[in-house]
Amino acid sequence: MNTPAPAPAEPAPTETAPAPARDFTGLALRTERLILRPFGEADIDAITEACQDPLIKQYTVVPSPYSRADSETFVREMVPRERAAGTGAVFGAFLAGTGELAASVGLHNLKNLDTPYGGDGGIGYWAAPGARGRGYTTEAVREVCRWGFEDLGLAVIGWDAIVGNEASWHVVEKVGFTREGTRRSRLIQRGVRVDTWMGSLLRTELRSE
Repeated sequence: MNTPAPAPAEPAPTETAPAPARDFTGLALRTERLILRPFGEADIDAITEACQDPLIKQYTVVPSPYSRADSETFVREMVPRERAAGTGAVFGAFLAGTGELAASVGLHNLKNLDTPYGGDGGIGYWAAPGARGRGYTTEAVREVCRWGFEDLGLAVIGWDAIVGNEASWHVVEKVGFTREGTRRSRLIQRGVRVDTWMGSLLRTELRSE
């Protein structure tokens, strides 16, 4: 009886090389009316004041009540950590003339960067109460999306908002997003599950105005 020859050893699995590290620390953008830059120590009081707004509390997951300590954690830990890791970037949108805080806009959960099929991420934002109604948030969201598509090579940007947040929808609709439906109990907001609207923007759909 012949002894079968041993099967050839299978080649060791090839490890996927990690994506190139990105560091968005210090990165800033500019539009005609706005400077979009990282939040800093000098912005803590303005953020604290803005986040007392009932609509921000109703439609975002910021802590409620919102304290100065919450703003300090946001500025000193959360924003720098995400930027340094290259997983996202939050920008404070400030009026170019006065330095007034108009909005907070960020790209989050960035992944699949540097791939042939393009990356993806999600847009998030809130508008400072005193700056609403003048198109600043739309302008800032449009610029951050442009940055994501042109500089990061994103193929798609997602959007989620708590059901009923019509103001959020009006912003992204002007930028070119398509609202795709409702996800039930998708988001946990301060310990309670809530439904969200979802939408997306493809690279070819970004509107200039």
